[in-house]
Amino acid sequence: MIRPLILAVLLAAVAVPAAAQQQLQLGGGKGEPSEIQADDALEWHQNDKTYVARGNAVYKRGDLTVKADVLTAYYRELPDKSTEIFRATAEGNVLITRGETTNATSGKAVYDVDAQTVTLTGGNLKFVNNDDVITATDSMQYRQAEDVAIARGNATAVRAKEQKTLRADTLIGHFAPNEKGEKELSVVDAEGNVKLTTATDVVTGQTGRYDVKSQFATITDNVRMTRGGNQLNGDYAEVDMASGVSKLLTRPGQGGRARALLVPDESQKTPGQPAAPGQAAPAQPAPKK
Repeated sequence: MIRPLILAVLLAAVAVPAAAQQQLQLGGGKGEPSEIQADDALEWHQNDKTYVARGNAVYKRGDLTVKADVLTAYYRELPDKSTEIFRATAEGNVLITRGETTNATSGKAVYDVDAQTVTLTGGNLKFVNNDDVITATDSMQYRQAEDVAIARGNATAVRAKEQKTLRADTLIGHFAPNEKGEKELSVVDAEGNVKLTTATDVVTGQTGRYDVKSQFATITDNVRMTRGGNQLNGDYAEVDMASGVSKLLTRPGQGGRARALLVPDESQKTPGQPAAPGQAAPAQPAPKK
């Protein structure tokens, strides 16, 4: 047993012959070198057309690193007898990092090279991009060509420093380059049982969109906004988290009305002030004898 076993994977425009065990082409590489390492074993299964790395396996390409207990690469033979990888899987304690600001964890990851799609399942689903953390219970998927990440199943996006949480059945994150050219979370779409929580408000509805840079959110369909004991209902809400201003609005021409239920704060009531209708007056101290 060799520790570690290393397979240098050259991503060249021309595929490498299948007989060369230490080299093969990964589709779409454009000459960028990659590397696979494993503590225990690196296996070539010719009948199954797979390479398997076992024991603290690591795959590196550019600023992308994938770590797992087991990594498996599936290849196919081309008409000219060369090979190319079309699918790769990572299983057990999966950690995917890209640069210094982005990482994801899961129990299992599947990379479809042709579709340029990574799908995460198997528990411990978490995606971190700078200050934003997204978790889910069912699956996460990253579509590289579209720069889109999709979290399904009690999906939650949190920015802890600013006390903001967006929760929904499904969250769709769109990425865009920042001033430094680095990809970062730009817009998040929310679908199904949406709940936006800020330091002061809780807003619920069925769909939503959050612009990360402007810190502006729109929640639509059967919207309810709660602040303390006060509740407002309407067609849609606009929440400006940068200014702290929230608006509940109705759609013109549809006959809807915004409604508010305001609950008095008894802790601020002046002694001797009458109670609100339907509430008992606070007890007064007995006169001194």
